[in-house]
Amino acid sequence: MKLFYQLSLYIFLLVVLSAAVIFPGQTGKIAGTVKDKSTGEPLIGVNIFIEKATIGAASDINGDYFIVNVSPGEYTVVASMIGYQSMKVTKVIVTADRTTNINFELEAQRLELNEEVVVTAERLIIRKDLTSSELSVTSSEIKSLPVESLSDILQLKAGVVTDASGGIHIRGGRTSEVSYLVDGIPVSDYYSGSSGANVDVQFMEEVKVISGVFNAEYGQALSGVVDVITRQGSNTFQGNISVSSGDYLSNHKDIFFNIDEVNPTGTSEIKANISGPLNILGKNISYNLAFRRFSNDGYHYGQRRFNPKDSSFQEGDVFHIVSTGDNKIISMNPFLNYNFQGKFAFNLLQELKISNLFLWEKTNSKYYNHIFKLNPDGLPEKFTNSLNNIVTFTYVFSPSTFLDLKYSYGRSEEKSYVFEDIRDARYANPELLNQLTSYAFLTGGTYMGHSGRITNTNIIKADLFSQIDNYNGIKTGIELNLGKIQLNNEIVKYQDTLKVFDFNYFINQGKFEYNPVSFACYLQDKVEYKSVIINAGVRYDYFNSNGKVPTDLRDPENSPKINAKEQHQVSPRLGIAFPISADGTIHFSYGHFFQLPPYSYLYSNPNFRVGPGGLYTLMGNANLKAQSVVAYELGLHYQFFDMIGLEVIGYYKDITNLLGTEIQDTYIKSDRYALYVNRDYGKARGFTVSLSKRPTEDHVSVSLDYTLQIAEGNASDPNDAFNRAQGTPPKQPNIQVVPLNWDQRHTINLSLFYIVPGDFNLGVIAKYESGFPYTPELQSIQTSYENSSRIPSKTNVDLQFNKDFIIGETTLSFFVRVFNLFDTRNEINVYRDTGRAGYTLISQYTPQYQGPNTLDEFLNRPDYYTEPRRILLGVSHNFNLQ
Repeated sequence: MKLFYQLSLYIFLLVVLSAAVIFPGQTGKIAGTVKDKSTGEPLIGVNIFIEKATIGAASDINGDYFIVNVSPGEYTVVASMIGYQSMKVTKVIVTADRTTNINFELEAQRLELNEEVVVTAERLIIRKDLTSSELSVTSSEIKSLPVESLSDILQLKAGVVTDASGGIHIRGGRTSEVSYLVDGIPVSDYYSGSSGANVDVQFMEEVKVISGVFNAEYGQALSGVVDVITRQGSNTFQGNISVSSGDYLSNHKDIFFNIDEVNPTGTSEIKANISGPLNILGKNISYNLAFRRFSNDGYHYGQRRFNPKDSSFQEGDVFHIVSTGDNKIISMNPFLNYNFQGKFAFNLLQELKISNLFLWEKTNSKYYNHIFKLNPDGLPEKFTNSLNNIVTFTYVFSPSTFLDLKYSYGRSEEKSYVFEDIRDARYANPELLNQLTSYAFLTGGTYMGHSGRITNTNIIKADLFSQIDNYNGIKTGIELNLGKIQLNNEIVKYQDTLKVFDFNYFINQGKFEYNPVSFACYLQDKVEYKSVIINAGVRYDYFNSNGKVPTDLRDPENSPKINAKEQHQVSPRLGIAFPISADGTIHFSYGHFFQLPPYSYLYSNPNFRVGPGGLYTLMGNANLKAQSVVAYELGLHYQFFDMIGLEVIGYYKDITNLLGTEIQDTYIKSDRYALYVNRDYGKARGFTVSLSKRPTEDHVSVSLDYTLQIAEGNASDPNDAFNRAQGTPPKQPNIQVVPLNWDQRHTINLSLFYIVPGDFNLGVIAKYESGFPYTPELQSIQTSYENSSRIPSKTNVDLQFNKDFIIGETTLSFFVRVFNLFDTRNEINVYRDTGRAGYTLISQYTPQYQGPNTLDEFLNRPDYYTEPRRILLGVSHNFNLQ
């Protein structure tokens, strides 16, 4: 059977290997000391190597050794020397950019005994070489927890907040202030500032989240760095196929329309993974392939009472309604995702390893819009398609020095529309989008936007590492990023006088292309003594938007255009850790960080057109400067009873040059617009207390943390000044510091594992989150200071249970996952007159009327709550052919 599987893959691999071939660039180090067990004297010339690998080292005159360029994962490390019994340490966990200490005490070999000593490495509770706050989640933990995506994993980290729209905020920063990496290569969507390539959880070897002062090798981030290390091909032929399905099971029928109609396949997932070695042309090639299809009908439903071309109007006290819908129940937030990843690696030479990582993803989705509830076909659909290909060459100059040279090509395509053809006759008169009253669902109309965007990136990255002695690890590198952005953002114009569409004119007409360029270089040194660990480095960043800016801001469309300015930044970083005992360390870190705004703010409104008759226009600015942060952190790490770890960390961030808007006048008195500028500012401070327990004979491991955090600034939204100026009456931009919209003061995270290998495992995630701020209002009039009140707090529990049955070389596993176990009504948005999602005073001053809906129907807002309880049942089949 093993030969059959391999032969079936042979042709496929020959095709992909023309582009393929990854050895992870994000690696760790194993180091320690070898001594004679009876005398305590250091042993010279002991061979230390990783079993089933080609790397190792020999101990020096002091008995010290180190092995660099070790990929994250679990290993067996062996020490051997003539005249001594060999010693093998199993279950050694290596994580990226960290030093794993393994010490050996060898016994003199007796003639009658020729057995090696085997011990199991104890998993570290604290890492003494950490100089900043960092979370590392391994593949075994990911497998045991109820998580479906990278976003779910990030929420396990202290200091991470998820806002009402699902955006991730780390230590008080905006969602765009996080840099996302895969195997050390940036994959962030530079146009939107969000995560780019999404790696399926089954393909992850390790997820590293750095929320403190990160090293100089990391750039284009203000709040945090997320690095996903993908799994290598295995040494044996193994694989997995998993199928699961389920639906929402909730009692909240009063909130969620149609939630009581349970569909056993409303949520479904199919996953497959295959991994192993293969010999082609005399080369041992490791491969790892993974596929996932995930679909979710969603939990927001509408009813097709109206079609997009239906209409209604009021004549006196009489409502005239034209309704041609079939009353069918329609999902309004469906989600469909396809995901495929492939990773290949082989040794071309003893010193040269070549590898390739391929990521592909396709997603179709809709987002609930309350006013379209009775006209769901008028909602737009969003389509995304992304591709990333990363080729890595790792050349080993010596056991202590290696070079990673990487090339990455990324392409991200995003479209949003109701109908693909902008000239489609099914587009309706935009006048139909006018509601009968402020509290009525739409009885016709289609969303008129038709947008498209393609972002291409070519990245060349080189990193050179040298462990020049037992104490100094020098790393230096460069990164060149060549971008290509193609924009197409149009709204078809309707000729009101002729009652027809004018297909020769589109608002924001035209297609535009931009080619931004960025370059960075860095130098850092990690110094490791027994009494102190130092991470020191400096980074230089260069950026050229290759955009144009108008010479006269009072006439931006017609004035001559000049090239945007080049940007330069230098950012020093320093982290120091002091071991205070055999069980504890303290650390301090400080750094300057810079990040360019998302490209959408540089290139929006490429025609520089100003809408007539008021303040309606937002305009990009290719001269935007980098946003900046100065960050400080102080932490304590301590271990109790060899199984419990304590971490206490305090931090402060000063944020300047944040993106905002500035109102500009034109030569026409009535025409104004908002220009994106660097004007906003903020600060974040807080502390976290974390406790962790590693698994022992009781099979239980626990992680518990508490965060107190204050995030303040003059504006939560870059468009804040623009929105204020559009109000009635207009308001001046906010200059005082207020709580930001994601200012969540108190957060408690709990992760619990109960694992009996080969039998069953239980994983639980529990969370408590205090409420977000909001601004009280009554009848649209602000009644208190901005963000002076709080919405209710949230609690949530997710659970996963697996039961395994071992059958020969295969394992059959049945599992259940439950999200929002207790079906809690968690409020993420509220009515500003009461501070609650389910109660408002609007009905007391708004009369009922005879329209398409009652007032109570409209005021019931399912989108003001988090997801109700969702249950998935599944089965997986795992095999491992030795």
